Amino acid sequence: MLGTALLAMLAAFISIGSNYMFGQCMTERPIVAGMIAGLLFGDVTTGVVIGAALEAIFMGAVNVGGAVTAEPVTATTLAVVFAVVMHMDQGVAIALAVPIGLLAGLLYEFIHLSLSSLGAPFIDRAAASGKESRIKRVHFLEWLIKYSVCCIPTFLGVLLGAEPVSQMINQVPATIIAGFSASGNLLPAIGMAMLFKMLWNKKLNIFFLLGFILVSYLGLDMVGTAAFGIVLIVAIALKDIEQLNIQNKLKKEAVLSEGADESVAEEEAFFA
Repeated sequence: MLGTALLAMLAAFISIGSNYMFGQCMTERPIVAGMIAGLLFGDVTTGVVIGAALEAIFMGAVNVGGAVTAEPVTATTLAVVFAVVMHMDQGVAIALAVPIGLLAGLLYEFIHLSLSSLGAPFIDRAAASGKESRIKRVHFLEWLIKYSVCCIPTFLGVLLGAEPVSQMINQVPATIIAGFSASGNLLPAIGMAMLFKMLWNKKLNIFFLLGFILVSYLGLDMVGTAAFGIVLIVAIALKDIEQLNIQNKLKKEAVLSEGADESVAEEEAFFA
């Protein structure tokens, strides 16, 4: 499993490292991390499917300051390894990935804070030297070390945890496996519910109801629903632009009228 563990570590490093190298370009999101892991392990379809399911779960998971929620890259990469390499049921892999992501979030936060504090003196000395080349070397070297260390849990999870997990899954009764699969399929709904709880707004309820009607009663697929939403957004935007132009026109006319009234008043005062 050493080669598999190194490949999993590389997949996690590409997702996490590129995200912070290029200005948080969202490559650490599960749907992207799943695609990268699936590409490296030779099954992009499974990687994207697992990534999309975990994206729905971790969509509202955001680490702000010292608040830790979850680390989705480790969870997604391990879930793809479980499903592709160990041929585990996708529902079971997704169900196992959620607690892994929560634990990895704590480990990532510890690594992130400790390495950042250890690297600060080197950054200060490089900045004090005034040499741009030295600053760049320190920046890229610390980037490489920091995010390589952040991917060690993924490496150990595959190297040390793959075989025990495989043996455990083989010994679990089929009914329990079916329960894990069912719970794995329910977890995206829970993730969406958590997101709706944060974003729910009385002004937006009508659009959620419209989407529900399009899918449930009119039978539109996701592409058709998205296309309908784009047309609706463009129509609303055009209407808002028209109203804004009318408001600006009325304000301009009011300013001109006020200016004309002042001119008449000044003229009458002059001839009085």
